[in-house]
Amino acid sequence: MELKRILARDTKTANERAIALYGRNVLVISNHTVGGQTELVVAVDIDESSDQTTNPVVAAVSAGIHEAAQPAKSRDFSEVMSELSRPQAAAPKEPSTQRASVLAAAQSFDMQVSKSASEVQERDMLHGREIMDLIRDELATLRREFNLSQKTSGWQSGLNLAPEVQALMDSFTEAGMPASLRALLLDTVKDMRDEREALASVRNQLEQALQREPAAVPRHGVHVLAGPSGSGKSLMVAKLARLAAKRDGADHIAIVSYKDLRVGAWSQVQLLAEHIGVDAFSVQDAAELPALFERLKGRHLILIDTPGSQTLERVAEVKNAFPQAQAHMVMSADASSATLNRAMRATSARWDSLMVTKLDESVQPWPLVEFLCDNRLPLNAAGDGNQLGDLRRELEIRSLVEMAVAQLARTASAASVEPIKALAQQPSVTPLPPAPSPSARLYAAVAPRGMRGAYN
Repeated sequence: MELKRILARDTKTANERAIALYGRNVLVISNHTVGGQTELVVAVDIDESSDQTTNPVVAAVSAGIHEAAQPAKSRDFSEVMSELSRPQAAAPKEPSTQRASVLAAAQSFDMQVSKSASEVQERDMLHGREIMDLIRDELATLRREFNLSQKTSGWQSGLNLAPEVQALMDSFTEAGMPASLRALLLDTVKDMRDEREALASVRNQLEQALQREPAAVPRHGVHVLAGPSGSGKSLMVAKLARLAAKRDGADHIAIVSYKDLRVGAWSQVQLLAEHIGVDAFSVQDAAELPALFERLKGRHLILIDTPGSQTLERVAEVKNAFPQAQAHMVMSADASSATLNRAMRATSARWDSLMVTKLDESVQPWPLVEFLCDNRLPLNAAGDGNQLGDLRRELEIRSLVEMAVAQLARTASAASVEPIKALAQQPSVTPLPPAPSPSARLYAAVAPRGMRGAYN
C-alpha cells in the first residue's frame, strides 16, 4: 500500500477527488485542515514489483507488509501507521509533522480562548453580583424610609403646623427628601408661621451642617477617579486633564484607562485625550503599573480612569503600585442614598475627596445633601455640563443648597395673593375677560433652575 496526500478547498471536494483518482474503495487514513485547506491522506494498493526505494514512506509500508508475512514478527497496520505519524527530524515537511504542528498551534489557541472566556465569565459574574448587592441596598433603604415615615407621620400630624409651613413640608415630601433629613428640618421650623422665614431657616441650617474644608483640584501627582458606572468618571478625567493642560502644557499630562473592558471605553478615552492633546495609555494588568509609573515619572499629573465594577479593588491595586496616589470618589448629583452610602461603608476605602457630576441634570439632589450632612468628606471639583469646559474648580456649599431648595414647589401665602386678586376684580371702563388667577410660584423667592421671570 502507498499513502497519498490530497489537498482541496473542503472535505467534499477532497473525497470526490480521491474517488476519482483511486476508486470508490479508497481507504481514508486522516482528514485535517491545513492552511485553510482540507488535507486528505489515503492508502492505495501498489504493485510490489515497482521500485519501492524512491519513497521512504512506501518503503516503510512495504517493509511492514513483508514483516507481516513472518509469524514470529507479525505487526498490524495500525502499528505501522503510528510509527509513520511520529514527527521525524530528518523529514520536517512530512504530512505527519505538519499535522502535529497545526494541532499544537490549535491546542495553544484553544487554551488562550478558554482562558479569556473564563476571565470574561468571572468578570461578568462579579459585576452581576455587585448589581444584585446594589439592588438589595436600594430595597433596604426603601424599607427604612417607609418605616421611618410611618413612625414620624403621627408626630408630624400632632404639631399643628401653620398652613404655609405645612405646604412647605409637603413640598419636601414630594421632592423625595429622605425621611431623616425631613424630620430634622421639621423640628427646626415647626414653631414658625411664615413660609419665607421657614425657608430661610432651612437654608441656614443646611449650610451650617454641610460646611467643610474644600479639597484642591488635582494639579500634581497620581490621582485615581472611581465610582459607579454612569457617574461620569471619564468625562471628569477629561475636564481635569484639559484644565491642567492649559496650565502646564499637554506634554506634562497623561490619562490612564485601567482595566476598563467595557465595549467602547478605551475608544472614548482615546477620543477625549486626542481632543485635549494629551497622551492616553491603557493598562489591563496590575503588574504593568510600576513600569508605567516609571515611564511617566516626568509628567506633572497622571489621571487614572477606573471601571464601574470592583471599584475598591482597582483603587487598592493602584495604591499598591504607587502609595502616594490619591483616590477621589466620583458621584452624580442625582445618586441615590444606597449608592452613596455603599461607597462610604467600605472599610478599605480611604477617599481624599468627593467630585460631583451632572449638576445640570439633577432636579432634587437631596440624597447627596443628606450624605454630606452625615460625613466630612471634602468636596472637590464639580461638573455641570457635557462640555469639557463645564468644570467648577470648587463646589460651594451655598450653591448646592440653593440648587436643592430652589426646585421646591412652594405655595405663596394667602396674604400675598389677596391684593392681586382684588386688583383683578376692579371694574374697568372697557369690559375685559376675567383675569386668570396668578400662579403661586410668581411670589417664590427663587425661581427653579433654568427659569427666568414670572411664569404660570
